[in-house]
Amino acid sequence: MKLQVIAVGKLREAYFKAACDEYAGRIRHFLPIDECEVPSMSEVSSNGSGKGAMHAEAEAIVKQIPQGSKLIALDIKGKTFSSEQLSQFIQDEMLGSTNRLCFVIGGAWGLAPSLLDSATLRLSFSPMTFPHELARVMLYEQLYRALSIWKNLPYHK
Repeated sequence: MKLQVIAVGKLREAYFKAACDEYAGRIRHFLPIDECEVPSMSEVSSNGSGKGAMHAEAEAIVKQIPQGSKLIALDIKGKTFSSEQLSQFIQDEMLGSTNRLCFVIGGAWGLAPSLLDSATLRLSFSPMTFPHELARVMLYEQLYRALSIWKNLPYHK
């Protein structure tokens, strides 16, 4: 199985990029992981609602999702998992012969309803809102933690 992270916008701060690179390198000891950034369209909006931006970003995101992938959308209204539950979810997907899990992080306006509706899982880290750059670091760390749990490594205590 492969993992893929699709994120709206670029990592602007070097420390966020360094953290993501560090965790991605650790993840690669267990599973291949790819990252794709799609342009932020936050300047495209419909009456300040963000619908135009979400629609444009959704089109760009869909183009990056390989056929047969399962989509995991980061969504503030999604389901919260413990690290152990995320690990179990990933293990279950591996056993179920899933080829690729695509984790998607939206932009300033979030993800379009069409993407949320097509997701296998809507995953929330918290009911709080986080900057998308920090959310990306948190996703990488939690993926690494989940894989460490799977392999029974001491990283997760």
